[in-house]
Amino acid sequence: MFKKKKVDNKKIIESRRLIKEAQETIRLEKINIKKNKREEFRKTKFYKFLKKTFRFINFDKVTYSFSEVLVVTVLSLLVGAFACFSAVTILSGGKNYFQTSKELSKLIEVYEIITNNYNGDIDKNTLIEDAINGMLSSVGDEYTGYFDSTSTEEFNELVTGVYEGIGCKIMNYEDKIKVVEVFDNGPANKAGLLPDDLITSVDDQNVKGMTVEEVSNYIKGKKEASIDVVVLRGEKEVKLTITRGKVDTPVVTSKTFLHNGKLVGYLGISMFSLSSATQFSDSLEKLEATGIDSLIIDVRGNNGGYLTNVTKIVSELLPKGKVIYQVEKNDVKEKIYDKDDISRDYPIAVLINGSSASASEILAAAIKESYGGYVVGTTTYGKGTVQQTKQLSDGTMIKFTIENWLTPNGNWINDVGIEPTHQVKMEETYYDNPVDDNDLQLQKALELISE
Repeated sequence: MFKKKKVDNKKIIESRRLIKEAQETIRLEKINIKKNKREEFRKTKFYKFLKKTFRFINFDKVTYSFSEVLVVTVLSLLVGAFACFSAVTILSGGKNYFQTSKELSKLIEVYEIITNNYNGDIDKNTLIEDAINGMLSSVGDEYTGYFDSTSTEEFNELVTGVYEGIGCKIMNYEDKIKVVEVFDNGPANKAGLLPDDLITSVDDQNVKGMTVEEVSNYIKGKKEASIDVVVLRGEKEVKLTITRGKVDTPVVTSKTFLHNGKLVGYLGISMFSLSSATQFSDSLEKLEATGIDSLIIDVRGNNGGYLTNVTKIVSELLPKGKVIYQVEKNDVKEKIYDKDDISRDYPIAVLINGSSASASEILAAAIKESYGGYVVGTTTYGKGTVQQTKQLSDGTMIKFTIENWLTPNGNWINDVGIEPTHQVKMEETYYDNPVDDNDLQLQKALELISE
């Protein structure tokens, strides 16, 4: 019995010895791993930077004193605080977040007081939107403003020229809705809708007495993929099913005139939308294929649009190296040159009136001052500033002025307008019968470029 117990004790002692040896081996292995990592770290650029910057700390030591640990901890906290501050600055667009918060503290204070203490119903969203409106209106610029989500959608639809619908223009005609124009390759065109069709019902809803806006909003706002339309085509009733889709609004119209034995091309631009430059280029190419001798560009009633698109259009006309326009910000001016190899050399006339604004004025000024063309009509609106839009996170938007634009010769036309080379006013007979023969401005332009 005692012999067996003695044997067991030897085994226990031997096991403990082996365990201790294994533990020592592991401890030494951990030290070697740390040492190897430390050696690898010493080879890094960051280690060399730390050693050079903080010479008072011995980074080669295995253990550190309390004061050394404290210094490293404080430095780490400072570096972390700096990193956080840098991140906030970057996320806030380079602005001082803390300074901005201080500037807005009064506004926030008023908001909290009124929402927590006012005796009555308060619409918090209205408070915020009115505050934004007040902020933007206070700068005293009629072109800087705030758009709610509905207005933002309408604005984007207008300037982009793209919307969800069927692709046609309509007008009130007696008690019905008359189709004035059907856009090429649009859903309505593909379904067989024709100009002069009289719409009598949409989805079994009689449109008698409805306004153009009511019918248009129904067609645009309908969630279903298609709508059923009944039209009168002469004496015949025609039923059509039109599948709604993305529509690219035509903003360029074209035609030709034969005047004094010369073939004159005509391009009317109603808006400098996102697709206007492409539409202009395609239409001009088709006109030139017919052998036109000169060109009329009509921007009467065109109140502007995208600066980039009017720049592209003018670039197709001016010789390379000519100035398209200039920009001015904080008293620093920059000339914007034509860098395109494409140009034209035939006579060009631009038609303008008091509703031609912004991008239309850029085009008229470039043709007048850099191309040496004709500008016919009456003095333009006079908008010499450039705006930028910024979409906010909730779908609303702000629009604000970022710079002034000047004509190629350096003239600022704000509140002044572009003076035509040939002043021609329209007579009342045109408005009674708006045909080309009664359009005195058009006729003058035809005369000038057909000499």
